Amino acid sequence: MIRSILITKSKNDKGVLYDYCLSQNIAIHYHSFLTFKQVNLPETQTSNVLFFSSKRAVDYFLQQTEISENTTVACIGESTKQHLNAKGIEVNFVGNNPGQPESVSKELAKWLGEKSCTIVLAKESKKSILNHLNPSTSNICVVYETYIHSKKIDQTFDCIVFTSPSNVEGYLKENKIHENTRIIAWGETTKKYVQALQLPVWKTLKMAKEEEVVFLISKKQ
Repeated sequence: MIRSILITKSKNDKGVLYDYCLSQNIAIHYHSFLTFKQVNLPETQTSNVLFFSSKRAVDYFLQQTEISENTTVACIGESTKQHLNAKGIEVNFVGNNPGQPESVSKELAKWLGEKSCTIVLAKESKKSILNHLNPSTSNICVVYETYIHSKKIDQTFDCIVFTSPSNVEGYLKENKIHENTRIIAWGETTKKYVQALQLPVWKTLKMAKEEEVVFLISKKQ
């Protein structure tokens, strides 16, 4: 049974998991071990397609420039699509499994054909989305960088949801994972990072959404 959860997100970004835990009397703790800083755009992007790797990538890009009318927009998954739509931006490609960037890379490569593409992302990104793209027609645009801030948390949890490799690193700088704690990875990239540390991953999200976490923990109650 899961009665306490840590998720490495800011409480300002809380979603349905928070509401579910309150309704089920599950102790939920939101804490991000990261802060972010804008990286100035080196030049205007001229690719046919702009691909946004996250909602944060959208925000840092739009803080510096606009998307030209003749540019097609693509993104990693449904959550980022909704974020773009809320800003009045139409999205023409959406990855089906945002928690599996390797899979999205294959989808995107097929959809792009001969079109050029710029991937908007963080400086620390693993850049998995580029794996199946044509290197002669694709490039990256770094719009922000991540800083890790460790913090001692004097509490153990039945379940920890790690939302990124950087958050895993931030947590482990001053904390240990109890042997009975179940780890949920927010996608394949985070899963691989956790497993490389010889830690067991209980479940890995495919869609990278809090609804998935709710489904998983509801089965353990």
